[in-house]
Amino acid sequence: MKKIIFFISLSICMSIHLFASDERRDNPIFNLNNLSIDFSSDINDALLSQLKVGNAKNIARYFASSMTLSILNEDGLYSKFQAEMLLNDFFSKNKPNSVKLLQKITNNSNYNYYVYSLSSNKSLFRIFVKVSSAKNAETIEEFRVEKQAAK
Repeated sequence: MKKIIFFISLSICMSIHLFASDERRDNPIFNLNNLSIDFSSDINDALLSQLKVGNAKNIARYFASSMTLSILNEDGLYSKFQAEMLLNDFFSKNKPNSVKLLQKITNNSNYNYYVYSLSSNKSLFRIFVKVSSAKNAETIEEFRVEKQAAK
């Protein structure tokens, strides 16, 4: 019985070693990193996709530890967690139907600005996002939601 367990353990170890070898690591079929979602590639793409589904939790991944949040004329300086809860409350009351990027300003080396139009089940909103791009990391410093006048 001990010999059987030994050979099973040995074959498992060899399988793990083969799986982690250089030949297979570069093969996209065996590369488990391809299965993960990369939110860091472009903050605009991530914001667009998460705004469309109203996912405050994934948007909050980009929030600075303290940030300015303004939702329908109620604004303040909030912690990351507080801002996530307030944004989640907004999305629970206003289910997004569609989102589109209206403007993207990236000429400043420290800050990028994005303006989105969000159509919900109740109204049309304009979202302003100020993103700091310091130390090779992008964080949202300011997030504003304003009701847009109907055309």
